[in-house]
This record gives sequence, structure tokens and C-alpha cells, in this order.
Amino acid sequence: MSETNILLLGAGGQVGVELTKRLREIYGNDHVIASDIKQETETDLDGRYLMLNVLDGKLLSDIIQEYKITQVYHLAALLSATAEKNPMFGWELNMQSLLNVLNIAKDQKLERVYWPSSIAAFGVNTPRHNTPQNCIMDPNTVYGISKLAGERWCEYYFQKYGVDTRSIRYPGLISWAAEPGGGATDYAIHIFHQAILHGKYECFLSADTELPMLYLPDAINATVNIMTTEAVNIKQRAVTILRDFQ
Repeated sequence: MSETNILLLGAGGQVGVELTKRLREIYGNDHVIASDIKQETETDLDGRYLMLNVLDGKLLSDIIQEYKITQVYHLAALLSATAEKNPMFGWELNMQSLLNVLNIAKDQKLERVYWPSSIAAFGVNTPRHNTPQNCIMDPNTVYGISKLAGERWCEYYFQKYGVDTRSIRYPGLISWAAEPGGGATDYAIHIFHQAILHGKYECFLSADTELPMLYLPDAINATVNIMTTEAVNIKQRAVTILRDFQ
């Protein structure tokens, strides 16, 4: 089996920074390349780093080929609140970047791809308690619509071309290391930063709003677990991960 070489897209974000650190602990610094559209000095990342626009499919393909990448973690996206400010760009970034990755994975026969989905793929008619895996999904945000469409594209590329793409529908993620990234649940992080900077925070949600949250280290553990599981055991492993969260 060839050695594992990993490229993280959107590594400068909330999940990417911590996931990069964890993957380097597992595979070593030389086998994990972080990338983002930001300058390296604008991130909290150390080690091998490339500045990369995920919409540039040609450059992305060249980098994957040059560095003999075997796995891609595609984390780059415009999140809920930010995408609503510029819906067309949010759709282009979220969807075209995924299609770039899927096509490259197909053509270069990558070992596997990780692409996170989100509870934003659900909607107002989705059962709110003990939400089943397969149910009504009627998102009403650009981010949610792109995640639902992305799930279907990943399934299509797996069934049609055998592209092994793995995913977790993240809820809101709680952490302290990275700045809020514009997600609908990022108020839970923003409130800490604002408390330190200004001593107060005014939340845009009503007082009785309930949103599911997950501690970021638990999300990182789940991501690594699902990506390091052999394909023949992936369904059972996913059930085990889900049970651990309940």
C-alpha cells in the first residue's frame, strides 16, 4: 500500500486548524499539507502550507499530482450566515469546489476524500428529536442547500465512479482556538471572544432557541475515526461513532 499523503483544503478555519494538528500527530509533518486562501501569516498553522483557491481546479489537480496526495480533506466553504450575504458566491464556492475535488479524486484515483456535511441540510419539516438518517430535508439557506446537494453528489460519485467520500453532518461546534467563521451557531464561540474584548455580547437568537452543539475535539475524533476505518467496516464504524455521541 502506498504511503498516506494528505491535503487539507480550508485548513485555516475552526475545524481545519485542529484537524491539521491531529493528522500531523498521526502521519507526521511531512505527509500532511495544509492549504487555505489566506496568507500563512493569517492562520494559526505551522508546518507545510500552500496558499490555494479551491475554485482553481487546474492548480488543485496539479498540487495533488505533484505531492502524490492520496487523501483530501475538503473543509473550505462559506458558512450559513456569511453565505446569506452573498448567495451566488456561496453556492459557487461550496458546490464548484466540491465538484473539483470529486472529479480529481475520480481521475487521479485518490484513496478517499473527507467532506463535512452539516445539520444545516435539514429544514423546518425535519423531525427535531431522534432525527433519523433518512428523513425530510428541506433546507432554506444557501449553505444548507449546498450541503444537501453535496451529499447527493458524493453519493453519485461513489455509485458511478467508486470515489470513496466520507462525511459527518456536524452540528454547531464549540471551541476556543479559532475565530468564529460565520456559521449560524458560531454565536456560541463569538460570545466568549466578545466577553473578553468588550465584556458583553448581544445574540441575534431569541432566548428560547435550542441548537445542538458538539465539542470540537469530539468532532475531530469522529472525523479521524471515520477516515481511518477500512471501507468494508465503514457503516458499522459510523453506527459506533453515533452511539458514542448519544
